[in-house]
Amino acid sequence: MKPNNQTDILQFLGSFIDIVVHATEDKQKITNTVLSTLEISHPNKFEEIEYEGHWGNKILRLTAEIKKNGAQSLIRKILGSLSFIDKKNLLDNLEKHIDSKGNLHLRLDKQKMCKNKIILSDTEGVKIKFKINKNLIILDKKRGKVDDEIYFLYRRLVLSFEK
Repeated sequence: MKPNNQTDILQFLGSFIDIVVHATEDKQKITNTVLSTLEISHPNKFEEIEYEGHWGNKILRLTAEIKKNGAQSLIRKILGSLSFIDKKNLLDNLEKHIDSKGNLHLRLDKQKMCKNKIILSDTEGVKIKFKINKNLIILDKKRGKVDDEIYFLYRRLVLSFEK
């Protein structure tokens, strides 16, 4: 089966955005920047959980769920915006981005996003989890390990965005 576009290689059930906002940051500016940079047009309302930091500072954790079609658009936007170096780093470390259920986890640089750039990060920044539809892969897989198949499908997805 030949995909209609790059993101048809894998189908996602949805995605989850998780943002940490420190007391010194403007929550509204960050949420607006994330939504506009990632081109998320109809987000669910961000849920807020307030924590106290080590030094008594206020920390907000904002989470939102993006439904299936939005998740497909979001992965297309992220992979289409990454630099060659970020894509290579993602491919070289892909196994670290895939959890035991086959979901893809990406971290994006929150500060760079405020400058309208999408760059992978190792810090807390903006975390995005893409929940995979594993059932389609299980049904399509004739032999071998499903986890290996998922890994190779993610590789194929990232490589399909090479310029």
